[in-house]
This record gives sequence, structure tokens and C-alpha cells, in this order.
Amino acid sequence: MDDGAAEFARELDRVVDRLRGMPVTKLAASAELAYRASERLLSMAIAAGDRVPALLPRIGDHAAGDQLAVIGHDFESLQPGAAAYSEATDILVELRRALP
Repeated sequence: MDDGAAEFARELDRVVDRLRGMPVTKLAASAELAYRASERLLSMAIAAGDRVPALLPRIGDHAAGDQLAVIGHDFESLQPGAAAYSEATDILVELRRALP
């Protein structure tokens, strides 16, 4: 695993863990932020994998971390280049910093 992939994986784990442990009082706002980040990562995965565009369903707030994890792992499975990993990591860092 190169440095970009490893950094992405670490950040994904950090954000997903934080979302999964989010207090109920902060969950709705956090889930909306996570959904938007998931949409951005899905768009990148679609572009990198030459896949058919898909709409990301808006699931329950309590599953925001799991949805982000699935999208993130899907993105990783495509083994995108360094620039894509860097952009995706920036999305996760931005999300983590915006979480309450």
C-alpha cells in the first residue's frame, strides 16, 4: 500500500469511527455532512472506475458511518492514482473537521 492509499485508509477509519460513536444529539447534522462527503467520494469512484452513475440513497442517520465506509472501501478497491487518493483524503479531512 503506497502512502496515499495508507493515508486515505487511516482517515477513513478515523472518520467512520467518529461517526459510529457520535452522540444522538449531534447525529442529524453529522449524518448530513457525511452524506455529502459520501456523494463526493461516490462521484470520484464512478469517474475512476468508469462505472454507470448512481444516486446515493439517503439512509438513516445512525448508518452514516457505515455508508461512508462502504463508499470509501469501494473507492479503494479501484486503486485510484495518487492525485485521486489525495483529493479523497482531503474530502475526509474536511468532513472530520466539520463534525461537531
